[in-house]
Amino acid sequence: MNGQIPDLQNIIETEKKMFGKYLLPVAILLILIGVFGIISPVILSAVTDGVIAAILILSGVIWIWHSLQMRQHQLSDWLKPLLLFITGGIMIAMPTAGIAAIGLMFVLYFVIDAYRNFTQSKIYPGHGRGWSIFSGLVDVLIALLFVVTWPRGSLILVGIFVGVNLIFDGIILLMLRNLKTS
Repeated sequence: MNGQIPDLQNIIETEKKMFGKYLLPVAILLILIGVFGIISPVILSAVTDGVIAAILILSGVIWIWHSLQMRQHQLSDWLKPLLLFITGGIMIAMPTAGIAAIGLMFVLYFVIDAYRNFTQSKIYPGHGRGWSIFSGLVDVLIALLFVVTWPRGSLILVGIFVGVNLIFDGIILLMLRNLKTS
């Protein structure tokens, strides 16, 4: 890495090339899934749990393949894929527990983001400081919402937050599509 901040024009062009002709359909799909998630948050929470579980199980399969390729025979080389399989399996077998765990991960995320926002407001005083503090306060409130309603609240909150995120991602892609580069 060269340590330089990438040029905005390069970022826009890279994103447009990455999605190509599928940028509009992907954007619309993300928005539709997001709206569905807000309408049916428990279903999107379950889907989120299933996707994360599938990623964990797939990671376990890849890790086993890696261990076999490296001819690993130590117990420690097989604990990681075993843990990935067990965690993914529990999330599939007991989706409510998996969703509750995802809710706790959201708490951790929002607490860390709040910390970052509060410290950023001190590093860059003046311009944007109020927005950093406001964003940090919103992060704290969202984390508290997850904590106070946990574990049951996670069934709804995970779906709502994933849905809102997907909507914003879709809107950003639509805006990216309409940006003209010079």
